[in-house]
Amino acid sequence: MVADSGLPTLDELTGRIRAAHAAGRAVAVHCVTREALVLLLVALDDGGSLPGDRVEHAALVPAELAPEMARLGLRVVTQPGFLAHRGDDFLRDLPTQDHQDLYRCATFFRAGVPVALSSDAPYGPLDPWAVIGAATRRHTPAGRVAGPGERLTFSQALDAYLAPPGDPGGPARRVRRGTPADLVVLRTRLADAPADPEPVRAVLVGGHLVWDRLGAGAAGG
Repeated sequence: MVADSGLPTLDELTGRIRAAHAAGRAVAVHCVTREALVLLLVALDDGGSLPGDRVEHAALVPAELAPEMARLGLRVVTQPGFLAHRGDDFLRDLPTQDHQDLYRCATFFRAGVPVALSSDAPYGPLDPWAVIGAATRRHTPAGRVAGPGERLTFSQALDAYLAPPGDPGGPARRVRRGTPADLVVLRTRLADAPADPEPVRAVLVGGHLVWDRLGAGAAGG
């Protein structure tokens, strides 16, 4: 965690990254401000990056840093759902010039930075459909639009949730023979799902029914 309340020195951060890489492990680095992100990028440029290195949150990212993130092979796990829950607070409390940098999504896609969406629950909305809606509409609770140029298409936002857990931002998983039956069954066509406030009919994890809208609830075995 690169916290602005106590930023590490460049040597400290570079040393920790090198130690993780030496053990064959990528790093996931919590960055919510541009200062933290710049420090991380300099540390990775100095110490080297490893496939799988990623930025968690990336809450404030100047557009000019996205190509550098792509050059270093970074991926981003971000939470546009915060805009739907706290977006008005962000727009009120942050300088106007920072508004376009909030929870960027489309900029990363254009720069070739892999993006995964997440909830950050319990701090952000747990419902993945709420996060997908926030990524596509960028609406605050008051209906303002935070960063209209950062909107994703529904397909992009959905795929950003469907990547394998070990490959956030990678290709979306597909239903095929031999893969784990982790499935969301919709009660409507996929094309109609964005307009349905409750599109899910049932959820299966590993082939087991864990939630059923018709009241069967979780099922074992």
